[in-house]
Amino acid sequence: MARAVARAVKRQTQVTQGVQSVYDDDEILLALVLKEDSKDEQKCKEELEKYCNALTNAKLKPENVHNKLKEFCGGKNPEKKCKDLKGKVSQKCTTFKGKLQTAAEKGISVLTDSDCENEQQCLFLEGACSTDLKDNCNKLRNNCYQKKRNEVAEEALLRALRGDLEKEAECEKKIKDVCPKIGQESDELTLLCLDQEKTCKKFVSEKKGKCNALEQDVKNALKKNSELRGKCLPLLEQCYFHRGNCEGEKSKCSKLTNQDCKEYIPDCDKLEEECEKQNIIYTHPGPDFDPTKPEPTVAEDIGLEELYKKAAEEGVHIGKPPVRDATALLALLIQNPILNTQLSEEKKCEKVLKDKCKELKKHEVLGYLCDDNDSTSQNGTEKCGKLQKELLNSTKILSAKIGAKHLVSIGQNNIVSWNKLTTFITEEECVRLQSDCFYFAEDKGPLEKECKNVKAACYKRGLETRANEALQRKMYGLFRGSGKEWFKKLQDKIMEECSELKTTSDELFLLCIDPLKAVRILAADIQTRAIFLRKQLDQKRDFPTDKDCKELGRKCEALGKDSNQIKWPCHTLKQQCDRLGTTEILKQVLLNEHKDTLKTHENCVTYLKEKCNKWSRRGDDRFSFVCVFQNATCELMVKDVQDRCKIFKENIKVSEIVDFLKNNTNNITTLERNCPSWHTYCNRFSPNCPDLTKKDTLCTKIKDHCKPFYERKALENALKVELRGKLNKENECTTALKEYCTQLEKLNNESIKSLCKANTKNNPKKNDEDVRKELCDKLVKEVKEQCKTLPAELEQPANDLEKDVKTYKELKKEAKKAMNKSNLVLSLVKKNESNTSKNNRNNSKNKDKNAVSNGLQDTTEHVKILRRGIKDVLVTELEAKAFDLAAEVFGRYVDLKERCEKLTSDCGIKDDCDSLKEVCGKIEKTCRDLKPLEVKPHETVTESTTTTTTTTTTVADPKATECKSLQTTDTWVTQTSTHTSTSTITSTITSKITLTSTRRCKPTKCTTGDDAEDVKPNEGLKMSGWSVMRGVILAMMISFVI
Repeated sequence: MARAVARAVKRQTQVTQGVQSVYDDDEILLALVLKEDSKDEQKCKEELEKYCNALTNAKLKPENVHNKLKEFCGGKNPEKKCKDLKGKVSQKCTTFKGKLQTAAEKGISVLTDSDCENEQQCLFLEGACSTDLKDNCNKLRNNCYQKKRNEVAEEALLRALRGDLEKEAECEKKIKDVCPKIGQESDELTLLCLDQEKTCKKFVSEKKGKCNALEQDVKNALKKNSELRGKCLPLLEQCYFHRGNCEGEKSKCSKLTNQDCKEYIPDCDKLEEECEKQNIIYTHPGPDFDPTKPEPTVAEDIGLEELYKKAAEEGVHIGKPPVRDATALLALLIQNPILNTQLSEEKKCEKVLKDKCKELKKHEVLGYLCDDNDSTSQNGTEKCGKLQKELLNSTKILSAKIGAKHLVSIGQNNIVSWNKLTTFITEEECVRLQSDCFYFAEDKGPLEKECKNVKAACYKRGLETRANEALQRKMYGLFRGSGKEWFKKLQDKIMEECSELKTTSDELFLLCIDPLKAVRILAADIQTRAIFLRKQLDQKRDFPTDKDCKELGRKCEALGKDSNQIKWPCHTLKQQCDRLGTTEILKQVLLNEHKDTLKTHENCVTYLKEKCNKWSRRGDDRFSFVCVFQNATCELMVKDVQDRCKIFKENIKVSEIVDFLKNNTNNITTLERNCPSWHTYCNRFSPNCPDLTKKDTLCTKIKDHCKPFYERKALENALKVELRGKLNKENECTTALKEYCTQLEKLNNESIKSLCKANTKNNPKKNDEDVRKELCDKLVKEVKEQCKTLPAELEQPANDLEKDVKTYKELKKEAKKAMNKSNLVLSLVKKNESNTSKNNRNNSKNKDKNAVSNGLQDTTEHVKILRRGIKDVLVTELEAKAFDLAAEVFGRYVDLKERCEKLTSDCGIKDDCDSLKEVCGKIEKTCRDLKPLEVKPHETVTESTTTTTTTTTTVADPKATECKSLQTTDTWVTQTSTHTSTSTITSTITSKITLTSTRRCKPTKCTTGDDAEDVKPNEGLKMSGWSVMRGVILAMMISFVI
């Protein structure tokens, strides 16, 4: 069944052979539908006919709502059914009354699950027999509800105290540290922390029973492998938190045959292995190791939020109550049942302080009521004197609050029947009112019944919320509308979903047998939830936290389909959350570059401006939003990184990791477990954290101490390359390694040869064969682990690479087209045998005055294209576009080439992993198809073209000896525009165009001093080479090493 359905399950009714399901019982169904009218024959007939007619008028077949309704509706069936119904329902109520009485009288601590199963019969019969069942049903429900809250609080505190329950003294020492951190997370935790001695005594005494129960549960689960899958996560969670309390008697562990020696329930390890075979791995709560973040809180460490979510799935919502003052805490303490009930509040207060001041004197709220001598202080005496008056005032205020929520019968203080309890109350109001009742309304106090109604209403709200959401999840997007057609559509959808869901919980069954009412309830609930969400969004949408983004984002996604009023607030939230998410990704990208970009705000803004321009040119819109707000983005990132620098520095000191690594420099195994965790963060954060990299400071020392490990790791990685294809089986690896080590002996390669030989100084018992076997075991294990995770890790990068290469190819075509259209000249500098430019300035003696040169040696693997402009030289738009496109193509090519190299390196173990072959084949094909933009090597070519045009014309001119017009040679010389990543370029490109205009005349001496020629004016222009005369040749010189 779907996960959503599973969450809706409250009490799945067990139907065994020969036992009728409660959902198919005629009298139960009619009692649920008709309530008190079921015991009046006339009203029964009227109400049943009314119910059946409502279904018929809505064009619903009664049997589709419930198979029993076919018998009840139509003809004289209602009359027949109602005739004997009163007696049958009364009999069921009488039978149930005794059973209910027994369960309701039990104390909360001794209630069992079977006792709480009576809640179901209360739901079905209370409406019909309200007088007989109402009070005890209310009491049982509230007790079962409180039992679940108590269990959650105890589980939370037990998790926080794990490993310290061997003796009461150990527990009391630890609880003093833990309670200030989680004691205010719920009222029940507050109570446990107020009486620490009692709490520890209980936990220590119950420890053995809990350990035995856990051990037995694990053994039973391992015996039934077919049923293991559903039990893995709950049992692994219990093992993680509680096996530390289950160590056997240490003195007996030296005797191998002694069964009393239990080393932390060894079957938990077997369970973990078996679950892993079924691809189930338990992940403990709290964040992963990150020394740049604050230490996880106790609440995070014990998974308190997840505990509360599980309780909510049972209808029990637990929220953090308001901080309480001394009056409230004293009110709670004087409710202790061991105190004489005849005493006044003042005397009870004095008694409590007298007995508990030794424990309370360090309490953050009550401490001032006690003095250093463990007795009541003057403040305490005065407080006890005023306590009764303060409690009366608090009680009066609380009573008014409860009355405002219509949780009391009008004019009288009685228990309200379950079906008449209002649930129009927010979760925050429930938390506040229940907390007030917890402190100020003891069981026999003036607010006893009012507070019982509050608790029942909040419990009912939780159960109905879960049932409503189970149906709503299947129907989101259908609740926006009006009219008969809309109503009918919702009604039909509810009927469709109820066919599967109605027997998964009692509250869902209640909804499904009245689909007309269900439509109104679900639609109204959606709108109510949208209103409450709008209030939350108004408070948090502009400056959300990560938690707000997750929680409110999920609600927006669900409710946004059915409510217009949250459309724009949700849009604002999404924008802000996208900004936060993108900023975090950008921060990680910049940290991974190992630069000081995030050291100062100025560094960040300068670098981000350059990056944003680059991304913009490439059409990369991943960071477009943060690029719009560069200053704000940098402020956020730099502040976060600098805060983390301080935390990182402090965590290094507190952990004493530097001294630990120093003392284990020769222990490669210990370094292997610790260096990757710390050194990785040093690498990423050091450029931005000056205090970590000063001489002989923290990260510098970590790097020095980890050097032996990284040197060996490099050798092992090199060995992995040599043994490719032999690392999937240990015997193949050992054989191949033996052969390889023999070759190294011949080559006398001391560095990698050290992996083949035993270090007799550290362990004289090991020989070379043992060392090689251990090495192979390690390498094979590493490869197996990589084989499990790499395929999934490479899938998305492979898809992204394929997509980006496709975009690159399209851009390359566009660049070629633009270059051809604009006649842009691209040239690649020819390299000589030493891989330096033939036009290197050191080899060039004769340089043109227009040549561009740069004598630095290329040391980068990246293409850098620099545009150099010449004053007064015009460049057309086509040339500029072609130039930019070409530059962009080369930039993208280098990025893609780097990604190819990284992914191809990750695929190095594909011969040892069948699961990698598909994704790695895809990567290799994509990378093979990646080709750079084709350019020709740069060469200087001198070409002379002489065009002579001679036209003879006879002109009668008396002044034939005079030269009318003489035009000298005009020379157009190109300038050079160079884009280069190579430091050594010498290039000269010259185009010479000669325009000659002549006039035929008598030979005469020209002004240039040349010999006399015949000249002829204005006969036009002859030019070879270009189809259009240009005064500038635009050239881009590109040299790169990849």
